[in-house]
Amino acid sequence: MRKVSLVVLAVCFAASPLRAEDQWGISVGLTPAWHTAAPSRQLFGADQIDMTGSEVRFGVVRGDLFEGDWGISYVDKSIHENSTLEIDRAACPLGTCGTFYRTQPQTRLSGVEFHQFLPFKTWKERVQLGLVGAVGVGWLRGNADKRMATEQGEVRSVVTADELFPPSTSMVPLMKLELAGTGIVAPGLKLRVGGGFSMPGYYTFGITASYLVPNR
Repeated sequence: MRKVSLVVLAVCFAASPLRAEDQWGISVGLTPAWHTAAPSRQLFGADQIDMTGSEVRFGVVRGDLFEGDWGISYVDKSIHENSTLEIDRAACPLGTCGTFYRTQPQTRLSGVEFHQFLPFKTWKERVQLGLVGAVGVGWLRGNADKRMATEQGEVRSVVTADELFPPSTSMVPLMKLELAGTGIVAPGLKLRVGGGFSMPGYYTFGITASYLVPNR
């Protein structure tokens, strides 16, 4: 698992050539609220999904103050209590059969993510409009209430949160595609706001602050 993560990060670094005018810096981001939509259930192999949460991230970034940037961040997505996931739903004489999950408090999806911001329009070397793409790997933590309903009855149990992602019981892919606007608000300081898809859901507002340390 650790080897897979290192390979992913190494490939990402290799695909991002450094430029002489680029600067190193730090970044901090917040997404106050995200929600799942119907397409997310395909990623989880579920019949129905209803999850909400928030996200914080921080990491290192490299880029040009007047151009794009790329970086690596630690991402921590909270999954709110009572978020639900339903798998293998079917009708049966006693009602609805299937496997049903409901998250408990402190359920999270945490991992490492590589991002790249590519601006396609710049105004007066201060405001940019562009796209943010990101890939990474994460791990589900916490617990969920599980209910398995069959024609013979129900079985209830408490399971670890990694069962929420049936395609893999070890790690979850992190993906992001965001339409974003960036503004230079002070020397070396950029603020980016945007919205889009970020596994496992979508968000309409997220903000990231990046500070690029001047080259000496």
